[in-house]
Amino acid sequence: MRRLLVLLGIFLGVLALTIAPAGAESPTNITRTGGLHFVGTPTVNAVSTNGGFALNSTGEVAGAGTSATAVLTSDVTVTTGCINRGSKDQQPSGLQRTSTTATGSQTFQTRSGRGSFNVTTNTVSAAGRTCPDQMVPVLVSATFSNITLTVTSQTGSTTATFADITVP
Repeated sequence: MRRLLVLLGIFLGVLALTIAPAGAESPTNITRTGGLHFVGTPTVNAVSTNGGFALNSTGEVAGAGTSATAVLTSDVTVTTGCINRGSKDQQPSGLQRTSTTATGSQTFQTRSGRGSFNVTTNTVSAAGRTCPDQMVPVLVSATFSNITLTVTSQTGSTTATFADITVP
């Protein structure tokens, strides 16, 4: 049991060293239909989660009806590797890249047509990765591309697109 706890500690330590949240990014393009529009500039950034990464976007809209829905989507290329549990400061080996989609949505109430959102996608991680010889699977990096934030309400929609984000 103690050995398992030590291994878990090593794994979490290595993972903590590889996770560094990116700074908040502003959109590269914004389009809209109807009266709904962003107040200021929405942002998106990569955040570390329990064993992985997700995208988070915050912002404010005006010109909405009584409620609105924010949807954040991205294509993700996830790079994972394996670390020999007996080695210290070893670089991951056996790198594999997989593709997936990260999505999240939030419906929020507005007051006088104005409201704020804080939407986070699902987490991408090394879950499901198998390693030989009792090596520990680790998340090496994640590249979020085709990042799109769309807010819709009874009065229209507004969409922001963002540049790719790679973490760490």
